[in-house]
Amino acid sequence: KMRREYIPDPIGFANFLQPQSYRAYVNYVIRPSYALHRDMGLLRRTTSGQTLDADMSFQNFFSGRLLWDESMASHAYRWVRDHPGGVMVGLVGADHVKFQLGVQGRFERFAAAAAAGEGGGELGNVSVLLNPTLIDSRPSGSISGLLRSDSARNPGGLTLQLRYVKEGLDMDGSEEGLRLPDNTGGVLSLADYIVISA
Repeated sequence: KMRREYIPDPIGFANFLQPQSYRAYVNYVIRPSYALHRDMGLLRRTTSGQTLDADMSFQNFFSGRLLWDESMASHAYRWVRDHPGGVMVGLVGADHVKFQLGVQGRFERFAAAAAAGEGGGELGNVSVLLNPTLIDSRPSGSISGLLRSDSARNPGGLTLQLRYVKEGLDMDGSEEGLRLPDNTGGVLSLADYIVISA
C-alpha cells in the first residue's frame, strides 16, 4: 500500500526510465545536478535534516529525484483531474522542468494513461521556464569562465534542445558517432515556453 502512495503507477514509472531520451536527460541534467550538489557540500544532509557521514551516493540522489518528480506530477495530475476546468500552476525548480522529463513528462504519462482508460479526458500541461541562464541549459562545468553565465541577459547562448541517439545504438562513448545525424533518435526541447524578463 505504501508503494502505491508514492508511486501510483509502478509500471508506467518503470517504463518512463527506459528510453534513450531519458538516459540522455539523466546524463545532461541529473548527473551534473548531483555533481553541483556534491561540490557545494549539500550531499551530507538529507531533506529530513539527518547528517550523513559521507556524501549521499548518486543512486540515492537519483532515487530521491525520481520520487520527488513522480510525487509532484501525480499530485498535480490528481488535482487537475478532480477539478475540471481548474488551472493549476506549479512553481518548481528549473531541473524539474527542463527538457520535459521531470514533472511535465510524468504528468503527461498520467494523463495519457487516464485518457486510454475508462472515463479519461484530455488533460494537458505546459512548461514555462522563467529567466533561464546558460547554467540552466548546459551541463555543470561546461561554461565556467563565461561572463554572465549566471544571468538571464544572454538568452542567445541557451541550449534549446537536447539531442539523443536512436534506441539500441551502443556508441561506447564515441563522441564522433554521437554527432552523426543518422544516429539521432530525437530531441527534447528545453521548455514549451521560455520567459525572459527585462
